[in-house]
Amino acid sequence: MLRYREEEGRACVDVRVPALENLFDKRDPAPFRERDLDPGLREYLVESTDDLLSRGPPRLVFWLEKPCDPKAIEEPLRAHFTYELERLERHRAREVRFGVLSLLIAFAFIATFISLAQWLGRELTSTFGVAVKEALTISGWVLLWRPVEVLLYDGLPWRRQRRVLQSLLAADTDVRVGLGATS
Repeated sequence: MLRYREEEGRACVDVRVPALENLFDKRDPAPFRERDLDPGLREYLVESTDDLLSRGPPRLVFWLEKPCDPKAIEEPLRAHFTYELERLERHRAREVRFGVLSLLIAFAFIATFISLAQWLGRELTSTFGVAVKEALTISGWVLLWRPVEVLLYDGLPWRRQRRVLQSLLAADTDVRVGLGATS
């Protein structure tokens, strides 16, 4: 059972902060509205959205002690998670390029190893020759391990991270004054 309140059929992620400044990373020297989000806030929003991913985009509700323009929160949030999504996609594109290059190299070595193994099988019929032939064949196939991991298995968590960031970008954002919801 997830512990998020609902409002109008949508899960809400509540964020309580005393002031608008608390949403941003104080170590970032950029002008106030261009700063990065506070790392703790970023982690909380991402993890909460990940929890709620199967329920669609959440409603992000920011509870402040003093009123502020909702755009003062919405715009930096959108800018931050748009940047994170673009960064994630650039990183995955680099991984895919590496995986394809690794796959091509692995195929070249597999062809070489299998050819060498076949030649050794004909030339050396001793136990040592058979062992070397098998070692070359197995080594050739082991070379495929990393490219397959990069191209197939590393893509699974990437897809989920991308869906979480897209859900955050699609989330409705409300700014409210007070200590938070009572339900």
